[in-house]
Amino acid sequence: MLFWRVVVILAISGVGGVGKTAVAKILAKKLKKSNWRLVRPDDIAKEKKMYTGFDKERKSRIVDMKRLRKELRKIGRKEKNMLVESLYAHFFDADVVIVLRCRPDVLERRLVKKYSWPTKIIENREAEMIGLITQEAIERHGGKKVFELDTTKLTPSQTAGMIMQIIETGGKNNRYRAGRIDWLRTTRKI
Repeated sequence: MLFWRVVVILAISGVGGVGKTAVAKILAKKLKKSNWRLVRPDDIAKEKKMYTGFDKERKSRIVDMKRLRKELRKIGRKEKNMLVESLYAHFFDADVVIVLRCRPDVLERRLVKKYSWPTKIIENREAEMIGLITQEAIERHGGKKVFELDTTKLTPSQTAGMIMQIIETGGKNNRYRAGRIDWLRTTRKI
């Protein structure tokens, strides 16, 4: 039996610039035949105005995570399978969490093209450097449910293919287990 028939919620998380949205769109197309629904918490928060304020320094709204978590649980009760994609997807209920990673120097180059304010670029780069998203995901879900993929040299299609391997093999391929990517040891230019 394929693992993805057992999985109910697959979360794709990671800092800005690692390729979450592009990968999730490709996965959604591949999983559509199996009645998977792509859910973007950012879209839900925007549509239902689930904010507690505005962070001027980061130029972004502050999401009401408690309300959003309740809303995702409600959607999850209706849907057979959900693919949840967001910077904070790992904070929600999930059966499998995929954290996309990117070498910090490459990530910074991507972020400079995407954002015009330094705070966002620096914070994302530093969070990636220390593996913050992976740490948070392991704390919430445990090490067996969390996988991480280095997207530095991969296309979104290649990354989506690797996620399909994780799903189809039930996560038995340990080369994608969380904790194997350590930029503090492997990156010379930081």
